[in-house]
Amino acid sequence: MQVLQHVFRLYVARDKFEHAIAFYERIQGSSCERRVHIPETGIDAAKVGGFLIFTGDPESLARVRDVNAIFYVDSLAAFVQWLNENGAEILAGPRTVTGGKNATVRNPDGLIVEYFEATR
Repeated sequence: MQVLQHVFRLYVARDKFEHAIAFYERIQGSSCERRVHIPETGIDAAKVGGFLIFTGDPESLARVRDVNAIFYVDSLAAFVQWLNENGAEILAGPRTVTGGKNATVRNPDGLIVEYFEATR
């Protein structure tokens, strides 16, 4: 069981999306690694270094805005079991989503995290 990577989640208006991507590319000295449209939510996302930038209509973003970070993990099932045993609250999932499986969790300290296992 291992956290492979963690990133901050940012939420921006559609008209600010490209500017936000360019800003985080420049500040980190890295290019946008991936862009994806998430059909189940209508949200678009771009991964730039340690940030995942989301855009969509205000209603769509409001439904996911409480999540502060993403932990990319090697085994979602193992993490969900461990989280349950260690005082975390599973808010949603596990479920199959675009690109893999996820669960939304409130860690014991209150931080809300999306735990995500990518499809291999």
